[in-house]
Amino acid sequence: MEGNRGSRLLPATERIAALSRVSAALMDELNEERLLHLIAETACELTGAMFAAFTLRPMSGEGQPLVPSEGHLFYLAAVVGATPKQEALFRQMPLGGEGLLAPIFRHGVSVLVSDALAFLHKPDSSQNTTSTAARTAARQAAFAYVNGRLPKEDLRSMGIPRGHPVVRSFLGAPLLDHSRQVRGGLLLGHTEPDQFTQEDEVVLVGLATQAAIALENAHLYRAAQMRAQEVDRIFESIVDGVTLIDDFGNILRENSTARLLREVLTESPGGERAIEELLFAPAQRTLNDEAVQDITVIINVDENETREYLVNASPLRLPPALSGPLVDTEDPPGNVSQAGSRAVVVWHDITEARRLLNERREHAETEARRALLQLILDELPTSVYLVRGHDARLVLANRAATRMWGAVWQIGQPMHEFLTENGLRVFGANGRPLVTEQLATRLVVQDDMLVTIRQHQETIRHPDGTTLPLLVNAVKLTIPNLDRLSAQTATQQRAKWEPVAVVVHQDVTALKEAEQLKDEFLSVAAHELRNPLLVLKGYAQMLLLQSARGKGSALAEWQAEALREIDLATQRLDELTEDLFDVTRLQAGQLVLHDEPTDLVALTRRVVKRQQMTTDRHEISLSTILSHIVLSLDAGRMEQVLSNLIGNAIKYSPRGGPINVSIHKEDDPEIAVLSIRDHGIGIPEDQQARIFSRFARADNALASGVGGTGLGLYLSRELVERHGGHLWFGSTEGQGSTFFIMLPVGGEYASYGNDAPSSL
Repeated sequence: MEGNRGSRLLPATERIAALSRVSAALMDELNEERLLHLIAETACELTGAMFAAFTLRPMSGEGQPLVPSEGHLFYLAAVVGATPKQEALFRQMPLGGEGLLAPIFRHGVSVLVSDALAFLHKPDSSQNTTSTAARTAARQAAFAYVNGRLPKEDLRSMGIPRGHPVVRSFLGAPLLDHSRQVRGGLLLGHTEPDQFTQEDEVVLVGLATQAAIALENAHLYRAAQMRAQEVDRIFESIVDGVTLIDDFGNILRENSTARLLREVLTESPGGERAIEELLFAPAQRTLNDEAVQDITVIINVDENETREYLVNASPLRLPPALSGPLVDTEDPPGNVSQAGSRAVVVWHDITEARRLLNERREHAETEARRALLQLILDELPTSVYLVRGHDARLVLANRAATRMWGAVWQIGQPMHEFLTENGLRVFGANGRPLVTEQLATRLVVQDDMLVTIRQHQETIRHPDGTTLPLLVNAVKLTIPNLDRLSAQTATQQRAKWEPVAVVVHQDVTALKEAEQLKDEFLSVAAHELRNPLLVLKGYAQMLLLQSARGKGSALAEWQAEALREIDLATQRLDELTEDLFDVTRLQAGQLVLHDEPTDLVALTRRVVKRQQMTTDRHEISLSTILSHIVLSLDAGRMEQVLSNLIGNAIKYSPRGGPINVSIHKEDDPEIAVLSIRDHGIGIPEDQQARIFSRFARADNALASGVGGTGLGLYLSRELVERHGGHLWFGSTEGQGSTFFIMLPVGGEYASYGNDAPSSL
């Protein structure tokens, strides 16, 4: 074979050097493309090939084939001896087990062909070389050749693609992995025939084997690197702290969680002791074969923070490296030298988990207490509910409250929203509708100074028109842990303090009915008493008048005194019956006011003068800077109010003393304010809430022997409120009382003027 320019022409030293380069590359080169290119160049150098190509089968990251060996699924990985243009063309060509490549790619057998042109399929007149029949014949020939049933000369070539260099001599070897799967092929070509020998085939098979091993190792290396990166990422992403410590107490490795805590503890007071308890002590214990499992360690991170950790540690025994001769040791069988000991310490921060567990336990306990409280409240016949915040949001309520409202008040719902949503309206004792802000429930949580509201009269009107009269008692509470009652966790608690109040409603329907009967009785009694009193009073006054004029028989002194007492008694009874008539008129809505322009200053001055004439132990003064202030009033009724209030100041100051009456005007809003202050016995605090009720009298007044019916203040407040005003008071038992009247200034006849301060 004169034309052979194969490996036999290469000196042995160069062959050895070339193989050494490949061996070194197999040891050091991790870049797959450079390694394959080097092997291809070496194959050309050893065999004299003009062309060399590496084809590979697509593999997964773990080195497993992604496609079968059949079909055009191989790709060009490296090429030698081709121009850049040819290489670009080759990389676009599909490669597979067809023709002379079939034994290599499909069956993993090397192929040596002296002249590829001689193996071309001979087409007949009806078929071309790329027909299905040609491919089938080539595939069958390859199978028969691999199984020894066909000589090499009967193999069939499918030709070469357009643009591919002419190949006469062909030599190809498969790349087989450890499981004998085809990973690819190393293909050599020459433009002249008879250029490759069987010795070249042996060399190529060896190079292909080395290349297959190198590729498999590269895949294994990449897979190992990938797994190492995954382990690193997992290690760093673990929320628990993980630390590897050797038996000398050196930290070999730690994840970011452990590192961060260690750095924080290092900077904190007592940090070294904390690190010892958390890391080194558990590591030493586990290296001494002590069990370290779920050990609780509590660490004070700083003055305001305490953290709790659950620590586990386990030994990691590494066998000693075989770096020297094997010698006898005294270690018993199965014991590993302590020089290779490591401890893995894992700690889990259970602070939040413990807090949540405690919260759940507290929540369960709170729920039990709340259920018990709800059970108790539900058995009460009166309505009881708890509200919080200035908008009176419901915290809890009993069943009686639901029956009272005739609707379900949702937990957390503001009172105004609840009333509006259910069409409920509330009226005051005077029958006028109340806005939400005037309800006892809202008043006690809106006013920071107001602590208790007692015996507040309200009437609920339901959407169907039915009414329910009530007495409302509201008490502001101090409950630091209210959220426990409302079954909220600590994370739901409000940082801002909010007022809390318990509200009790008492159904007074029966009392109202009894009161109505009483009013009817009073009306009848007043009417029946009026005529006899008028007759009695008339006769007494007539006898006194006739005696004074000298008509009729002269009266003895005792007789005249008796008639005068009868006259005074009938006068008091007449005033009482008038009060009773006023009460019945008010209850029946028949009291009519006759408003007219009235100078409040002049009216007050007249009442003060008249009341001063009734007492020598009191000094009644009027102070104001107003020369006059004209309001639209029923002068008679307002005089009745002033006479009653100043008269009370005289009655309830039995020791005498000053009584101060003052009048002033305020601009925003425009109102006139009149006050009457005494220094008498005052009103006990626990009885102030009911002092405006009918027939209500304070205990200290009864004890002091001060007479009265208990109707005066009731009538006074009703009359003031029917003038669009307001009557209230402030009192301290033993120090006296001050009553205030507020009246609106606006109106058709309103006017006022200022003078120098005056007093009476």
